[in-house]
Amino acid sequence: MKLKIQPEHWVLLAVSVWITWVCAGMLHWSPRGDLIAGSYSVWGDWSAHFTFIEAFHERGAGWITGDNPLFAGEPFRYPFLSHLLTALASTLTGGSTILASLGLSLSLVFALPFIILRFYKANGFTSRSSLLSTLLFLFMGGWQWMDSSLSANEPLTNQFQNASIFTQFVLFEIFPQRAFLFGMVILLLILTSWLRRVRPGFSLIALHALGLSLLVFTHLHSWIAMGTLLLMMACFPTNQGPDRKSRWILGALTLLFSIPGLAHLFLRQSDYGLSWEIWLPGWAQNPGAGIHTAAEMGFATFWLYNTGLFLVLAGLELGLSIRAGYRRALGLGGMLLFLIPLLINLQPYFYDNLKTFTYSFLFLAPFAGAALERILGLTKIPLWSRWGILLLVLASQTGSALSDFRFFDQGMQKTMFFTEEEFQLAERFKTIRRNPNDLSLIVPRHNHWLPCLTGTPLLMGYPGWLWSWGISYSSREAEVKEILTGGSRAEELIQKYSIQYFVMPLQQGRTESGVNGPFFESRFRPVLESSSWRVYSLTETIKSPSTSVR
Repeated sequence: MKLKIQPEHWVLLAVSVWITWVCAGMLHWSPRGDLIAGSYSVWGDWSAHFTFIEAFHERGAGWITGDNPLFAGEPFRYPFLSHLLTALASTLTGGSTILASLGLSLSLVFALPFIILRFYKANGFTSRSSLLSTLLFLFMGGWQWMDSSLSANEPLTNQFQNASIFTQFVLFEIFPQRAFLFGMVILLLILTSWLRRVRPGFSLIALHALGLSLLVFTHLHSWIAMGTLLLMMACFPTNQGPDRKSRWILGALTLLFSIPGLAHLFLRQSDYGLSWEIWLPGWAQNPGAGIHTAAEMGFATFWLYNTGLFLVLAGLELGLSIRAGYRRALGLGGMLLFLIPLLINLQPYFYDNLKTFTYSFLFLAPFAGAALERILGLTKIPLWSRWGILLLVLASQTGSALSDFRFFDQGMQKTMFFTEEEFQLAERFKTIRRNPNDLSLIVPRHNHWLPCLTGTPLLMGYPGWLWSWGISYSSREAEVKEILTGGSRAEELIQKYSIQYFVMPLQQGRTESGVNGPFFESRFRPVLESSSWRVYSLTETIKSPSTSVR
C-alpha cells in the first residue's frame, strides 16, 4: 500500500517541527552539566512527574498500592500509565528518566497534530476544515498579545492573574502535563479507530473499551472527556461510526473495565483529604478565584479576550448544523465539557479546570474550522470580506504562535532545575542507601534532587505537589517543622515515621535558615556531603542527650 501524502500533511509537518522545537528548547544542559529550564511556568509540574517515574524505575511497580512517594501515609492515587512506560523506556535504553521523559514527550508532541487531523477527518469533516480546526486548536489564544498592559517579561499564559489564560496552549497545558499528553493521544487514536468501524464485533468493541478504560490510569480528565463523549454518542444519533447499540455496549464495557481504576482512585481511605469549594460558577471570573481582572470583565469580553473568535465560530456552526444531527455527539460533548468546568471546580486549584476546557476546545474546534470554511466559500459576499474575516481569525489565534518566541528570550524565566553537583549526589546516594523504599525527610522545596533523581519516598514533599491534588498537609507540615527545628517531639516523630535519612541544605557551608543544625549534628551521623548538601542517617545515632538542642 502506497502512502499518499496530502497537502495538509506538509503544513502539519511544519507545525509539528515548530512546536517540538519550541518545547525542546525550554530545557537544556549547561557546559558544566547543570540542567536549566527555560520556563518555570511550563516545567512547574515536571518535578512531581520525575519523582513518580524515578520511583517506578528504582522501586518497581509494586509501590502503587502503597503510599504516595511525596507524602507518607497518603494512598497513592495517581498510577499514571505514562510514568510506568517512561520508566520502562529509561530501563530499556539505559538512559536517565529525564531523557526518557523528554524524548517520549517530544515524540508525542510531534505526532499530535497528525493525530488530531485524523480524528477530525474520521468524524467526517473535510480535509480543509480539519486542517483549519487543527491549527485553531493547537494555537489557541485571543487578543492578549496585543495587550500592552501585560508584562513583556512573562509568557502570556502565565499572566492569568491579569486574566490572560489560553495563549500557548500546547506549551502550558499539553506538553508539560505528561499524563495529559499521553491521555489525549490514547483517546484520539482509539476514538479514530472506533469511528472508522460500521458494525464492529463484540471482541473489537471490548478491545476499544479496554483501551479507553486505561485512561483512568493515565489521566482522569481524559477519562471524563471520554465518558462525556461516549454518553453523547450513545444518546444522539450521528452519521458517523457504529450504530447506537454498539455505542451503548462500548460505553457499558468501558465503565465496567474502569471500575478497578476508579476504586483505586476514590475508595482508598485517607486521613489527609482536603475539602474545597466545588460549586464555582463562572470559573476564573468567580470572585472566589481571586482574579480581580477577570471578575471585572463581562462574560463575553473575557472569552473574546482569551479565545478570540474561536467560540463564536464554533457556536455559529453548531447552530446551523447540530439540529440536523450533523456530528451531533461531538458538538454536544464539546458544549457539555465547556459547561462542566465553567460551573464545577473539579480540583482544589481552580486553574486545573483548564484541562477539561482543553477537551471542550478539542471537540469544538472542528466546528470552528467548518464555520471558517463555510464563510470562505460564501460567494455572495465580497472577497475582501471573506479574507478580512480569515485575517481577523488568524490575528487572534496565531498570537500564541508569535508569542512562542518569548521562550527564546534568554532573560525570561531561566531557572536551575538540577545542578551537576546534585546529579552526582543522587548517584552517590543510591549507592549508600539501604533500600529504595527508605523514608526520607527534606526541607520541602520545588525541584528537589532527592525524590526527582532517586525516587526516594518522602515524609512530605513540596506543598505545591500536594494541595492541588486534594491532600491536606497542614498537620504534617507542623510535624516536619518540629523535626527541622529540633523541637521537643523531634526524636519521637523520627521514630514514629521510621525516617531513615535527612537531607540538609547548606548555604556556603552553613545550615539553611529554619533548620536546627546542632540538633542533627549532635545526634546523627552524616553519610554524604557536598558543598550545598549534607545527608544524615537518622538510624545511626552519635549520642542522645536528654534535652533537645534549641
